[in-house]
Amino acid sequence: MSRVFWDSMLFIYLVENNEEFAPVVRDVLGRCFRRGDALYTSHLSVAETLVCIPEGTSKETIFLTTLKEMGFHYVDFNQRCVEPFRTLRREFGLKPPDALNLSCAAALESDIYLTGDTRLLKKRLYVPGIQFISNFENAPL
Repeated sequence: MSRVFWDSMLFIYLVENNEEFAPVVRDVLGRCFRRGDALYTSHLSVAETLVCIPEGTSKETIFLTTLKEMGFHYVDFNQRCVEPFRTLRREFGLKPPDALNLSCAAALESDIYLTGDTRLLKKRLYVPGIQFISNFENAPL
């Protein structure tokens, strides 16, 4: 069992039913579920995804229900996130949402941080507390 932190983009690909990426994200989610991985994300990722969904629709209900049924846990920004956040903003120039999610994953001591953000992946970051930062398309799951 691994602690897998999901970035916002993966959820957005799913709710927008992205023709290219949604099938791959569904496959990764299924593999994580079958393996018994502990799935994590931030409230920010959920909020960013909800921006893409009309309020009060069945799509919103399905998204929130799916998170619950798949067993996603939410990592809150807390004292353990402060130093990683500062480093990611100061030394790597990351945008606040990216730094927040990565610092939450670091505080959690994630085994893997899954993202579809190629800009972020190109930085080849080393974040203490995260074993691997990986593109969801070739994640070692």
